[in-house]
Amino acid sequence: MISDNDQRQRRCPRLGHEVTFQYCRTQEGETICPNIFNCWWEHFDVVGFLQKNLPPEEFEALTQHRPKKPKLSSVLELVEQARKRLDEKV
Repeated sequence: MISDNDQRQRRCPRLGHEVTFQYCRTQEGETICPNIFNCWWEHFDVVGFLQKNLPPEEFEALTQHRPKKPKLSSVLELVEQARKRLDEKV
């Protein structure tokens, strides 16, 4: 059953506090968090669980998600862009 693991808890790296698997599975709506595999794989077989409990097209869409760049990479790119602009002014 899809709600079998809903009471499991872990710290969400995106939100910064404890959340249940149910929250990640629904995000208080109808969408699954695109980071669900990365966050829960150490706690149980989240891939197998979702593959068994989701419609094939929904599972496939979830596996095709590409995460955004990590924040540090984005910050470093912005710093580099700022440096280039300063160099151009000099």
